[in-house]
Amino acid sequence: MSTDSDDFNEPYLPERYRKKVRENQSRRLRKRLLLAGVIVTIAAIAIVLLSGILSAPGSPAPVSHPTAPPSIPATTPAAVSATPTLIQPANVTPAETYTFTVGPGVPTLASGGMISLGDAVTSLRGYYPADEYAITSVNFSSGSSRTLFGFTLTPADSSGKRFIVFIDATTGYPYGPGQGDAVITAAKAKILALSAFPGIHPEQVKVWFADDPVRGGEWQFIFLTRNAILARGSLDATTGDTTALSLTVPHTGRPAGPSINRDKAKTIADRYISDHNGGPLSINMTTEQYEDWGTASGPAAGQYVLTYERIFQDFPVDTDRILIAVDSVSGNVIGYDRIWTSQDYAFSQTLEQAVAKRDATYALMQAAKTTFPESVESIRILSAEIRWNNGHNPGVSQRPGSVPLAWKILFDDATIRSDPSLPQAIAWVDIQTGNVTEMEYRH
Repeated sequence: MSTDSDDFNEPYLPERYRKKVRENQSRRLRKRLLLAGVIVTIAAIAIVLLSGILSAPGSPAPVSHPTAPPSIPATTPAAVSATPTLIQPANVTPAETYTFTVGPGVPTLASGGMISLGDAVTSLRGYYPADEYAITSVNFSSGSSRTLFGFTLTPADSSGKRFIVFIDATTGYPYGPGQGDAVITAAKAKILALSAFPGIHPEQVKVWFADDPVRGGEWQFIFLTRNAILARGSLDATTGDTTALSLTVPHTGRPAGPSINRDKAKTIADRYISDHNGGPLSINMTTEQYEDWGTASGPAAGQYVLTYERIFQDFPVDTDRILIAVDSVSGNVIGYDRIWTSQDYAFSQTLEQAVAKRDATYALMQAAKTTFPESVESIRILSAEIRWNNGHNPGVSQRPGSVPLAWKILFDDATIRSDPSLPQAIAWVDIQTGNVTEMEYRH
């Protein structure tokens, strides 16, 4: 029988048992009251101590949990970790370091509804992969309408100039100044992008606005399936014309050599250009090369790459060209890059040449002597030809007749030849006056 029971009042218990039970119960009650008093005392002491700590000057404020930043859409959900996440106070610098320059004022942690620098980098890499673009630096701009991370990127293969990509600190998506004024909307750009690759059915299509250093405003896009890039390209944000396409082709499982020859590849490229530009264009193929995709241990057929230069009034246009890549096995066009920046009305009507080649090079030497007099004796002329000098800032409409014919002279000197990081020097000489109108010559 348990002595804890209230059954001790039952009439069948002897009086001596009733007395014994009452004594045991009274003793247990005193113990419980004593224990409760001790707990209350300890709690009071703890409250006093914590109040003193929290009111002490210089102590950190309690950490608040910020609202989770918007996530970038992904094709696979992130795994949930069983390890609890430690919330780091906002006044603690994270241990992560970056290989690029982080400008002053760039927030490294998420706060106030903004994503962290790490999240911004992750978002950026979804559009500009690390194996194709290197981050040089990042800055931060906080305005009344939009807060942006500004990343300076450089193509990994050094094929182009540096450019800036903005990541919206609130949404995590790329943002391009001017995208709100684009004639082609993002929704329309997505439809046009899908029509450019009718045989591909991606799980995800990413479309974003970019201010290209050469083409100006354009919509760039990538197709993904299970986070693998199937294709990428760009569309003119004003006309909707396709300016670039690139199809991902696996290098494995291919025959060792091409299935089509160079002539067939050129026929395919010519037809593709005509079909995608409303008919034949005034162009001239300047280079054609075969790029092998194999290795010494694993041969694999590659691609033919053909470059066409724009011709206007029988003279080459300096910046305008089309590049085509043709798969040497399937014969499909797997790469297309079109730069066509000048309208026909922009070219000058003056074609008469009054300055000979020797006079143009003499004018160059005089200008170079003024810039680097100590190097003039080592100058070497690499080429000199008459071309349309149509280089201009993207997005700026050229006036009628504003693109002149000029001598374009490429040259170098002893300093340039000894330093591979220095580019060849360029000079433009007016074909009528003989004046040097532009020169890029640096040490």
